[in-house]
Amino acid sequence: MKTKKIIYVLFMIIGALIMSLGPNYVEKEYALALGIIFLMFGVYKTGVSYTPQNQENKEVEDEF
Repeated sequence: MKTKKIIYVLFMIIGALIMSLGPNYVEKEYALALGIIFLMFGVYKTGVSYTPQNQENKEVEDEF
């Protein structure tokens, strides 16, 4: 579980780096688009994978 969170944070960091350093290597528009894709993927997956502690407890109580 912790490995997935680290990977998602790395996606966000890679996206930010591509957005900032990418125009030096490719056209600015492509670098920004690719950077935003990586950044948003990391943010989305981090948000989806987060579940509050009370939510997990409530689900366990509902099973019984």
